[in-house]
Amino acid sequence: MGKANGDIAQRALADQRAGQATTALLLLTSCLLPLGLLLPALRTTQFGLWSGEHSILGFGWALLKDGELLLAGIVLGFSVVFPGFKLIWMWRLQFSRIPNAGGGDLRFLEMLGKWSMADVLVLALVIFGVRDNLVFAASTLPGVYLFAAATILAMLASGRIISQLNARREAIQVIAT
Repeated sequence: MGKANGDIAQRALADQRAGQATTALLLLTSCLLPLGLLLPALRTTQFGLWSGEHSILGFGWALLKDGELLLAGIVLGFSVVFPGFKLIWMWRLQFSRIPNAGGGDLRFLEMLGKWSMADVLVLALVIFGVRDNLVFAASTLPGVYLFAAATILAMLASGRIISQLNARREAIQVIAT
């Protein structure tokens, strides 16, 4: 039993059987997130005559160009920077071979997890803000669904990584005693 626990403590999460499913989730999230950011997510129509399609990244960039720095910062921060950083952090934890990884790394990932749906909430507020009225109408396009799917898959992967890091920490405690 000590040997098995030692193996768990020394191997990266990706090298463990349970970690392979998490790696698949991270890979799928890594494919869906850029698509969700770059593909059209919102169709806007003005006066029922002129319409345009906007990606999440394009929407944030347009806000930035128009001088709406606070709104652009919120949209780009929560929809681009935060999910990208969280994804990179999860990949780092997934392939880390540091035997005692989990303490601060685990708390940081849990802290990131508390903000996981903030990116989707920001997007929903933007769509709600430009919802149907006499002058302006908005409807969702595939980019929004890909982005939401990437966010949900990242949450699932995060939960799996947290449970695997907890198991690793317990295995290290067993070895130490």
